[in-house]
Amino acid sequence: MIRNEITKDLVEYIFEPEEGKHFGNKILALIHGNKVMLIDTAYEYQALEVLEDLKAREQVIDSIIIGHFHDDHMNGLKVLPKATVYGSSQYKTTLDRWTKPEEHKYFTPDIIVKDKMEIEFGEHKITMIPFPGHSICGILIDIDGRYLHIGDELMFSNEGKPLLPCVDLAGVKLQYESTEKLSKYTKHIFIPAHGLTIKGENRIKEEINNVLNYFRNIINSSKKLTYEEATRNCSREFLHSEWFSFIYD
Repeated sequence: MIRNEITKDLVEYIFEPEEGKHFGNKILALIHGNKVMLIDTAYEYQALEVLEDLKAREQVIDSIIIGHFHDDHMNGLKVLPKATVYGSSQYKTTLDRWTKPEEHKYFTPDIIVKDKMEIEFGEHKITMIPFPGHSICGILIDIDGRYLHIGDELMFSNEGKPLLPCVDLAGVKLQYESTEKLSKYTKHIFIPAHGLTIKGENRIKEEINNVLNYFRNIINSSKKLTYEEATRNCSREFLHSEWFSFIYD
């Protein structure tokens, strides 16, 4: 685990990829005095590593925002101390699809985010924006109008190389639309849930357009494409090209 201070009170905990993967998980921490707000909790063993580090610094978890309800973002809730949990009003749609009913109790949010919600944490102004795309229960998290936690809308390796969107054909249009909407935030610093934090308006626009070109090729085609056809006009090569098989399987 790497502890990287974006600022003195905004810290990302970055985990190495599992074997055979190019991306690792990330837990983001906002700090106010001895209180901490987490964004995502990753897997249980990763959440426990973060908890151990916070305890060593005499910091306690006050609240948690779950960016979307997939296991690599929320499973740490099982092992963390009780805290106020924020999550999308669509959380149950995702839990019903991917999570055993007897485990829903670990992940049910205390505060439901149905519409845009603004809260304060210390000196930070946090805006949670419902953002269905990669997942129907996705939330964008704007921190102080400067940083944007984008979940899995764009994914990267820890070295900053783009990952192919992990989506099936039924989800392509929705994620295309959500990726387009990211364009209004290009002056922010993008903090993805997987991979290197991305900054610089031109770099962010390039990453957005790279994904949009991929989705456009699929949407505009009346036939089944090859990977090479689907990535035509993409400016950057994607990692995990094998995920393309999800489109037509």
